Amino acid sequence: MVVVIILLTVAFFAFHNESVQDRLVKLATELLSDYLQTSVRIEKASVSIIDQDVHLYGVEIDDRHHRKMFQMKELGVDFDLYRLLDKEIKINKANVSDLTAQLYKPASDSDSVANYQFVIDAFKSHKQPSETVSKEKKFKMVLDISKVSLERIKATYNDTLQAQFSSLSYKKNGRGKIRSEVRDLTTSFVQQTKKGPVDVNFSIGVLNAVDKDGKRLFQIDELHYKTNNHRPRKNSGKPNRGAFDAGHFDILAKLNIEIDSVSKDTLVAQITSGRVEDRGSGLQLTELLLKVNANKRKAHLKDISIKLPNTQLSIANADIQLPNKKEQRKLAFTTSTINGRVLLKDIAKTFAPVLGKFSLPLNLQTRMSGNDNELKFSNVAVSTNDRKLTVNASGHISNLKDAKQLHVHFDVSKMSTDGVYAEKVINQFPVKKFMMKQLHALGRIGYQGKFDVLWKKEQFSGTLTTAVGRLNVNLTLDELNKYVFGTVDTNSLQIGKAMDMPDLGRIVCKADFKFDISKTRTAQMRRVKAGKLPIGTVNAQVTEGSYKNITVQNIVADIESDGAVATGNITVRGKRVDVLCGFSFTNTNEMTKIKTSPGVRFHKMSDEDKAEREKLKQEKKQAREERKQAKKQAREERKQKKETDRD
Repeated sequence: MVVVIILLTVAFFAFHNESVQDRLVKLATELLSDYLQTSVRIEKASVSIIDQDVHLYGVEIDDRHHRKMFQMKELGVDFDLYRLLDKEIKINKANVSDLTAQLYKPASDSDSVANYQFVIDAFKSHKQPSETVSKEKKFKMVLDISKVSLERIKATYNDTLQAQFSSLSYKKNGRGKIRSEVRDLTTSFVQQTKKGPVDVNFSIGVLNAVDKDGKRLFQIDELHYKTNNHRPRKNSGKPNRGAFDAGHFDILAKLNIEIDSVSKDTLVAQITSGRVEDRGSGLQLTELLLKVNANKRKAHLKDISIKLPNTQLSIANADIQLPNKKEQRKLAFTTSTINGRVLLKDIAKTFAPVLGKFSLPLNLQTRMSGNDNELKFSNVAVSTNDRKLTVNASGHISNLKDAKQLHVHFDVSKMSTDGVYAEKVINQFPVKKFMMKQLHALGRIGYQGKFDVLWKKEQFSGTLTTAVGRLNVNLTLDELNKYVFGTVDTNSLQIGKAMDMPDLGRIVCKADFKFDISKTRTAQMRRVKAGKLPIGTVNAQVTEGSYKNITVQNIVADIESDGAVATGNITVRGKRVDVLCGFSFTNTNEMTKIKTSPGVRFHKMSDEDKAEREKLKQEKKQAREERKQAKKQAREERKQKKETDRD
C-alpha cells in the first residue's frame, strides 16, 4: 500500500512538472501533425488535475498549402474530471482569446475543397454498421458546457469576407436556461452586381440572447449596415431627386426579436419592437412590428405595423414566395388590405423632395402584390379626414430593375374635390401659383382618367368635370426638355364664370397649349422682363361661343405669353370679312382689366367658302325642283280626282 501511494504521489508530481508537460505537448503535437498531415504547433500547455483544467498557449495549425490557417493565443478549459465516470464531459468554463482563422475555398472551381475541409474530415465520426457493433461496445458521451468566453475572434474567408467580434459569452444556469452575448460583431465583403462591385459592411454593437418562457429572445443594439458602390449618389447634383440609393445604404437599427420555434426547415418568430433609419436617404421607421412563419419556400407575415415620424401603416397578412435560383423560383408577394394614415413629407427626402412641405394628412387603403420587377396596386382609396378630397384608383409599377424602362401607370376611377381645397393641395408643393381665382370658380371638381410616369416624362389624360362645365384633358410633362404641353376640349364650358368675365357665355372649343417649365430659361426671362405670368402659347378653335347676347361661330384664338405680358388675337371668320379683336393682360387675377383693340379684315372668298356656297346653291336648286315636282304631282292628282267624280 505504501509503495502504491508513493508511486502515485511521484506520478502525480511528475505529471505536474513543467518539463514533463513540455514533453507531453511535444508528443501530442507530433501525433496531431501526423494525424492531420500538416504542421501543428503548441507553444505551451498547462494541465492541472487538482484544479481540473487545461490551458494551451500559442496554438497554430497550417493548411495543406503550408499557410497559417488557425492561430490561437490561449485556450483554457475547466472541466469536471469525475463526471467522466458517468460518460459525461462536463465543462464548467471554457476561455478562448485572440483566435484568428484564414479560410479559403476557390469560388471559380466547383471541384476544389476548402482549406479547412481536411480538419473536418479527420475528426468526422466513422461509425461501423450497427449490426457489427455489440451493445457492450456502444459508448455514448454527453457534452455539457456551462460557460464559454471568447475574446478577440477574427476570421477571413477568401480574403474578401472578414468577420470578427471583441467578445462572446455563453452561460447556462442550473435550470438549463441559456444567456449569451456578442459584442462588436463586424463583417465586411464585396458584393458583385451587374453594375460592378459593392463594398458591404455590417456590424452589431451588442447582441443579447436569453431563454424565457420556452422562447429565445434576441436584443440587437447598434446594428449598422452600409454599402458603397464607389459611384456618386443617384441624386448628386439633382436636388429634385430622392436620396434613396441601394449603392449607398447607411442603415442603423435596433431590434427585439422573439423566436417561438426554429428547426431545419421552419421558423416561427416575431419582431416585438424595432427602429430603422437610413441616414443616407433620410428614411426613418420609428416602429416595426411583425410576426413571421417561414419555411424554405414561403413566408407568412401577419400583424405588420410600420410607423414613420408622422405615418402609420398596418397590414393584417402578407405572403411571400422566397426566391431560389436552383428551383427557378422568383420572389413574389401578396398582401391583405393595407390601412394607414400618411404624411407624404415623411418620404420626401428619400423619394421626392418636392413633397418636403406636404403636411396634409391622408388616409390610405390599398392591396399590393408583385415580384422583384413589378408592383401592383388594387382598390386604392385616398382621402382627407373631412373627405373634401377623395381618390379611387388602381395601377402598377413595372420594370423596377431598369430606371430608364420604369413605368408607373394608374387608372383613376374617381377623384373629387373643390377649387378651394385644390389650392390647399397645391400649396403643399413649392411651385408658383397661377390662376387660383379661376380655380376657385370651378366649384366642385371631379376627375376620371389615367396617368403614366415614364423616363423623364409624365402623361395625364381624362375628363375633368366642374361646376362650369366639362373638360377633356390630355397633358404631357416633358422633364427632359422642360415643357408641359397638351390638348383641352369641351362641348360646354361657362368660360365667363371661370374667368370672371360676365360678358362671356358658354363655349364649345378645342385648345392646344405649350408652356415652358425650365427654371433656367424662365429665370433668365424674368431677369429681362419682370412678370407674374407663365411662359407659353395657347391656340384655340372655338366652334361656338357667346358674348353678351350674341352667339358667334368659327372663332380662332391665339395667345402668347412671355411671362410679363400675354397678347392674343381673336378672329371671327366670315366669307369675305373677318372680325378681329386683339387683347393683352398682365395678371390673371385681374382679367376684367383686359385691354382690347377691335378690327376688321376683308379678304377674298376662300376655296372652302366657295365650295360651301356652291353646295348651298345646289341644295336650293334641288329644293326648288322638289317643290316644283310636288306641285305638278298635286295638280295631276286633283285633275284625276275631278275626272273620277264626273264618271
